[in-house]
Amino acid sequence: MHKSGVVLAWVVALVAVGAVLLTSKMLDVRGSWLKAVENNKSKIQKNETELENKEDENKTLRGDLTRLMLGWDRYWDANVTVANQQTGEIQVNIGGNQGLGAAQQGADPAAQPVIFAFQPDQSKPNGVSYVGAFRVNALQPNGAQLIAVNPPRAGEVANWKNGTWRLRALVPPNYISTIRTLRDNLVEREQQFKRKQDRIQDLNRLLASAQERLEARVGELTGAEDAPQDEILPVELRKGLVVGLEEEEQLRNQEFQETDRLRRDLLNVYQKQLELVQEVSKLTKQLPKQTPAGS
Repeated sequence: MHKSGVVLAWVVALVAVGAVLLTSKMLDVRGSWLKAVENNKSKIQKNETELENKEDENKTLRGDLTRLMLGWDRYWDANVTVANQQTGEIQVNIGGNQGLGAAQQGADPAAQPVIFAFQPDQSKPNGVSYVGAFRVNALQPNGAQLIAVNPPRAGEVANWKNGTWRLRALVPPNYISTIRTLRDNLVEREQQFKRKQDRIQDLNRLLASAQERLEARVGELTGAEDAPQDEILPVELRKGLVVGLEEEEQLRNQEFQETDRLRRDLLNVYQKQLELVQEVSKLTKQLPKQTPAGS
């Protein structure tokens, strides 16, 4: 094989090896991205299933708390002071002497009587608004401590005003059912909102992680600002794969140009040799023929 052919073959082989290595690296990066997406998708599906199970359990527990009430029964107009906004605890100025908590049973908090509270509210058509159900927590002859049966929602206690409230021992079942449904709907909406917010946070974390990986891959392609610049390192580590490929391509083009120049020079030399051979042959034919001795 001619020297130019050997040089060209080595150049082609080096370029092919480089292309195979780059293709393999790109496939590895793509595979890692796809694997990360699949893992995150599985985690999200698992979390959604767990949230649905918890939601069903929450509905079941709330259903167990449902109580049927008959009639309105007796009521008290009492002076109320909000004692604890986190737990929904209130203090009232009536107690056992006024018949409040007459059905109190032992020391079990869950067995204590429930009182339904209403407060004045001029924004309502009838001038009152329903506050909630309270359980007798501590009973005295002329005072009592009540605590909300359902933990207050965020910002709910801020609407409770100190002053004269109407306390009732019973509320008709149809009202209780409506109130419970409305409260459950509120809780469910809040849970849905929280799940969506959690989902958004998860997606934002995934987006930030993907952005970091993207920036890292872009840095590998175009060169990171903090990339090492030691000249002994390969150019793709110092300037990125794109610049490395461009420089390699420039070197390859220069080698192609040099190979082409050498091929042309060789062709010119060969042409000159042919011309010289032809000229020598022509001159040889012009030389006088030698006469044999003794002729």
